[in-house]
Amino acid sequence: MKAIFLASVLTILAGPVYAENVELERIVVTPTRIAQEGYKTGSNITVIDSKIIESSNAQSVADILKEKAGIHYYDNSSAKTATVDIRGFGDTAGRNVLLLVDGRKVNPADISGPDWLQLPLGIVKRIEVIRGAGSVLYGDNAVGGVVNIITKKGDGAISGKAGAMCASYDSYQEDVEVSGETGKFSHYLYLKHYDGDGYRSNSDVHTKDCNAKLGYEFSEDLSFDLTGGWHEDDYGLPGGLDDQGELTQYGRRGSPDESDFASTKDRYVNLSLDLRPWFDVTDSAHFNVDVFYRNRDSYSWLNYGGFPSAQKYMIDTKGATVKYTYDGSIGDDELNFVIGMDYYDIENIIKGSEWNSDDLTIFKEELGFYAYSEYEILRNLLINSGVRYQKAEYIFDQRQSTVRRETKEPTESVFMSGLKYEYDDDSSMHLSMQESFRFLATDEWYSTWSGLNTNLRQQTGIQYEVGIRHNFDDLALIAITPYWIDIKDEIYVNPYPSPGQNENYDKTRRKGVEMGIDLDLSRFIDLSYIDKTVLHANYTCQQAQFKGGDYGSNDIPMTPRHQAVAGLSAELHKNYNLSLTGRYIGERYAINDTRNETPKMKDCFTMDSKLSYNNDSLNVYACVNNIFGEKYFTYAAKSSSSNKKDYYPAPERNFEVGISYKF
Repeated sequence: MKAIFLASVLTILAGPVYAENVELERIVVTPTRIAQEGYKTGSNITVIDSKIIESSNAQSVADILKEKAGIHYYDNSSAKTATVDIRGFGDTAGRNVLLLVDGRKVNPADISGPDWLQLPLGIVKRIEVIRGAGSVLYGDNAVGGVVNIITKKGDGAISGKAGAMCASYDSYQEDVEVSGETGKFSHYLYLKHYDGDGYRSNSDVHTKDCNAKLGYEFSEDLSFDLTGGWHEDDYGLPGGLDDQGELTQYGRRGSPDESDFASTKDRYVNLSLDLRPWFDVTDSAHFNVDVFYRNRDSYSWLNYGGFPSAQKYMIDTKGATVKYTYDGSIGDDELNFVIGMDYYDIENIIKGSEWNSDDLTIFKEELGFYAYSEYEILRNLLINSGVRYQKAEYIFDQRQSTVRRETKEPTESVFMSGLKYEYDDDSSMHLSMQESFRFLATDEWYSTWSGLNTNLRQQTGIQYEVGIRHNFDDLALIAITPYWIDIKDEIYVNPYPSPGQNENYDKTRRKGVEMGIDLDLSRFIDLSYIDKTVLHANYTCQQAQFKGGDYGSNDIPMTPRHQAVAGLSAELHKNYNLSLTGRYIGERYAINDTRNETPKMKDCFTMDSKLSYNNDSLNVYACVNNIFGEKYFTYAAKSSSSNKKDYYPAPERNFEVGISYKF
C-alpha cells in the first residue's frame, strides 16, 4: 500500500499549491501585510479556505496544516502538545514558525511554542501559509514559515449555529456560534467545550473557549474591530514509553506517568482601527493601528522518579502595531508598499515549587521598523524588496539566595529582494532571497538545571528560493519550489551531558523541493451523481543537516527526508461530500539524537475518510481516521545518557460523528 501510494504521488509530481482551489477564485490575501486581491507576492503561499476546512477530518488548525506540503506535524500523544514544523526545524520548530491570528502574533515569549489547541477551528474563515523566511515583514520567529489565521466576523442577517460531536476515546464537543450585522454594527460570538479521555492513559484533554468580535463602521473611511478571547484547558501528560520494557509492560495505550498534568489559562483583547487617509483619492491607501493585551498562565506538575517538580509561568504581553499600506499603481504599473512598526512589552514570571527552586522574572521589550514594496518594472514583471530593523532589551531579575540582575540589548537588521514574472493567466515564476533572524525566547536564557546563561548568541540566517506555478487551462494547478536555508547560531537544548543546557549550534543547512498539484477530475468523469471531483496531492523532499561543529554533517533530528499527501474530494448529489486523504511520513531520527547514534524512527502511512451531508441549515458528518489501523509514532526522544528511546504512540483506527444546525 505504501509503495502504491508513493508511486502515484511521485508520478503526478505531488506538492504544495499556492491556491487550494482549481477554480481560480480571486480572494483577498495578506501575505505581505497588504490586503491584496489574488497572489501578487513572489513566494510560496497556500491559502486554505472555508470549503477545504469543512471537508477535512481536522479537529484543529494543526490537523489541517499537516496535509500541506513542507509541513511536518508531531505531538507527545496529545493534541495539546502539537508542533507544526515548516521546512525541517525539528525540535526548534515551535520557535521558528510564526503563528498570527488576524495579524496578531500568538507565539508566547517562552519556549513552549504556539498553542494550536487554543485556536478553535470553528472561528477560522481562512488560513494563509507562507513557507520560508518572513523576518523582514513579520520579525521574530518567522524563520521556517508564517501561518496567519483569518477569523470570522459578523456578516449579513443575524444567524447562529449549534453543533455537537462525539468521537472515540470518550470525546465530546459542543459549540455555539452567533453572528450578524445591524446597520454599521457587526458582532460575532463563538463558544466551545471539549472533553476527551485521549488514546492513552493520562492523555485526557479538557478545554473551554470563548471568542468574540465587535465591529463598527463610522464611515467608508473609518472602522474598528474589538476582538477578545478566553481559553482554559487541563490535560494529562502520559510521557514516553521506552523501548527497553515499558512498551511491553504498559502497552501502546498505557502510561508510566499517571500523575503528571498541566493546565493553561489564556486571555487576550485586541483593538484594531482601519483608516483611509483624507488625502487619498484612489482608495488604495490605509492606516492600520492595533493595540493588544494578552495574559497567559501555565502550570505543570511532573514526577521525576519520586521527586515532584512544579513550575508556573505567568506571561503578560502588551503591544501595538502601526502600518501604512498602499495597493495601487503609478500610471499603468502596479505599485504596492507597506511601512510599519511592531512593539511588544513582555513580562515572564517563572516560579517553581516542590523540588523546583525557580524564582525569577525576565522582561523583554521589542521594537521593530520595516518597509516593503512591490513594483511592476516591466509588463507582468514585478520586483520586490524590503528591510527591517529590530532591537530588543532583556532584563533578568533572579530572586534567589544570590540576587542577579543583568541586561541584554540585541539588535538585528535584515534585507530581502525578489522577482516575480506572470507569464500567463494565473501562472508565474519567482525567485527570492531573504535574511532571517530570531531573538531568544525569555526562558532560553535560563534552565532549571543550569541556571541563567547570558552568553548565548542570537540566531541569524539566509534563504534562497525559486518557484514556478502553472495553470493548465483551469484544469490543474502545479507548483514546484526548490529552496536553500543556511542558519547560524541556531538555539537548541544540548542533551549532552544530561540533563542538558541551552547552546548555539555552529551552522545548519536545509535544502529541499516542494511539489504539488490540484487536478479537476470533473473534466474526465461524466456521472450524473457526481457534481465535482478534485484531486489534491503534494510531495516534499528535504535535507536538514548540521554543518560543522560537534555534529558534522549529521541529520537534524525529527526531520523526515520524504513526505507525501494525496487526497480526493467528491461532491455527490449536490448535498453530499466524500473525501479520502492519505499521508506518508518518512524515516527520521529521534529528538536529542544529534549524533545520529540510533536507528531512525520507522516511516508510516495513514489514511482518513469523511462523508458529510449539507443543506441550507443542516450538516451531518462521519469520519474514520487511520482506516488501516496503522501502529505508528509521531514523536520519539533519545536518552542523553544511553541509546534508550522513549516513544509516544499515535491513535490507531478511530471514529468521529458530528452534527450542526444553522438558525
